[in-house]
Amino acid sequence: MDIQNHYYGHSAALAQHAGLRSVRHIDGLVQHGWTVRSPSLVHFSDFARLPRTARRLVWSHAARGWDPATDPFETAPIGAPFLYLSALTADRPIAPLEATVAFPVHDTRLVKLEHDDAVLARELAERDGPSVVCLHPEDLDRPEKLRVWIEHGHRVVSAGERRDPQFLGRILRLVRGARRVVSNQLSTAVVYAAAEGTPTAVYGSDVSIGALGTEVSRRTRDLWPEFHEDADDQVRRAVALAELGHQHLLDPHALRTALGWDHRRPGPFLSYWAGAPLRKAGAVLGVVKRPEGAQDAGSGASPLVFLRHPLSHLPGALPRVPGRDALLPEPLVPAP
Repeated sequence: MDIQNHYYGHSAALAQHAGLRSVRHIDGLVQHGWTVRSPSLVHFSDFARLPRTARRLVWSHAARGWDPATDPFETAPIGAPFLYLSALTADRPIAPLEATVAFPVHDTRLVKLEHDDAVLARELAERDGPSVVCLHPEDLDRPEKLRVWIEHGHRVVSAGERRDPQFLGRILRLVRGARRVVSNQLSTAVVYAAAEGTPTAVYGSDVSIGALGTEVSRRTRDLWPEFHEDADDQVRRAVALAELGHQHLLDPHALRTALGWDHRRPGPFLSYWAGAPLRKAGAVLGVVKRPEGAQDAGSGASPLVFLRHPLSHLPGALPRVPGRDALLPEPLVPAP
């Protein structure tokens, strides 16, 4: 239905588990990252109304950050695409990296964060030694961000662009092979690492995220103390698996049905190419009202901000499904 369904290799991983050779249009919206509040109000905030058969598909109904019983919208849990890919590759060993892997929280095309990369880079070097730092593609577009990590002795890699179907496989390879995974805020990658049984750490000062300020950092400390205090790795793993919806994972047939892949229909195709882009444009321009309580870090930004990268918001060809031998690719190394 919308381009966010195909971010970070999620739809490709779902297609792999569903036994399909190609990604199809999804009849609904799929949560595309771990959230500290309802995905309805974070990822789906541009869509207060959906086509008749479309559904809001979330990872879990056991996440601490929100209560599906009091959510303003009906949601259906299907488990995180990461867990499907992890299961598909469970028998594939990965050589240990013998290093910590860091995932600094990242800017987006719409929202700039307020934190000091140099402070975190120095603390990472002091506490974990030379590490592998995975930067988000938006940060890689800024040479000064790349340079600060290299100057502190770290090796910078990337999981690719957000519509790269191998993005998730590169993240899985990194968190599975890491000595431990570190970030300056509890985030999707840290939760993934904990679910794999990899040790994790969160340190650094609170991060200010656009209009949301430091509220996200404060909320993660309050609701997920296990990740901010000393805790057994197995305790964190149990929490992470609940957050990612391990208990909601579907068999291939049930997953195809949930995604609308059990038979072809024109609605999701038309929504992807026309309906969703128009609705999002209306939300940006203020013509379409977002739901009450929407968590939008870009709130207050001029609509002109969206025009700086106009093509990034438009639909494109659906991602391909990687071959079985390419599910855990090496991370990309950015050009110097």
